Amino acid sequence: MLNLLDLSVVFPARQEKLADLADDLSLSRNQIRMYDRFFGFETFHCDHAEPLHHLLDQAVGALMDRNQNRQSALSHAVHCHTLLSTQVFDTPASSHLAALAAAGVEVFDATMNHCATGLSMLGMLDHLLGPDDTGLILIGEKAFHPAIRVIENTTIMGEAAAALLVGRTPGPFEVVDTFTRHAPQFWKNTGLRGENYLDGFDSAYVQLASKTLQDALRHFGRTPQDLRWVMPHNVNAPSWYQVAEDAGIDTQKLRLSTIGCYGHCFGVDPFLNLWRGAQDDVLQPDDEVLLFSIGLGATASCALLRVTDTPLPLSFPQTGVSQ
Repeated sequence: MLNLLDLSVVFPARQEKLADLADDLSLSRNQIRMYDRFFGFETFHCDHAEPLHHLLDQAVGALMDRNQNRQSALSHAVHCHTLLSTQVFDTPASSHLAALAAAGVEVFDATMNHCATGLSMLGMLDHLLGPDDTGLILIGEKAFHPAIRVIENTTIMGEAAAALLVGRTPGPFEVVDTFTRHAPQFWKNTGLRGENYLDGFDSAYVQLASKTLQDALRHFGRTPQDLRWVMPHNVNAPSWYQVAEDAGIDTQKLRLSTIGCYGHCFGVDPFLNLWRGAQDDVLQPDDEVLLFSIGLGATASCALLRVTDTPLPLSFPQTGVSQ
């Protein structure tokens, strides 16, 4: 069985208030009100002056410093991101990933499941890792342009990076199983303006999410009552209440507290909510937690975790003040 051994989450120090983004993101007064009052957004961590490699190195560095005894067993490292390319030519890559590649670790990128890629990697590494291997999953990218940062009438992106260490030895979370579903009719998502890749997605979204949740629980041999928490992506709060109701999940089990202060941080969201749940001390041994995300394209991914009695370190460094 694969275990989540450790988790590091970092954010840029710079914070923005929703009301201050109207000009930069070309948002009308009515749109600002919608994102605030209806969707639940308040502030975001975002710093266009901080390069991606710095954010990624903060996350990886913190994780590896705490797990030096596991570095010799590291066999695979993957950077998961939504955009096909996260940097322009000749810009620095993560120094930690470069060092791992030079040391013989299999380092690669994964992107085609978009915001669900990080969750999908749990299942892939469960197949790739040997009994004594550990793997590194790195998730993070920049919200560097209004066309990337806003999904119209749906969500606003913030910035964060997460690093996960996984392996077969005991850890704070057991990965009980994973489940992934594709909706290939929405595959075309190059990021170009005017593309119609979202045509029909708004009407299909709730059914895709709720049906995936129902089928995932059936695959896991669980019922909604068996779950202690659902840790979803941070697209917006109202859509999740609708999805939960459609899937028969008690909305009190949704962990949505990070939407207001971080926004939708691409593929980091489920792990951000898991991290925040550990901070808020709402995770108890034997709790079963369902992580969920949908990436445009479209892919819905779930991971069922069981909380063990191994404590998760909470001294997570950030590039800014602690949250």
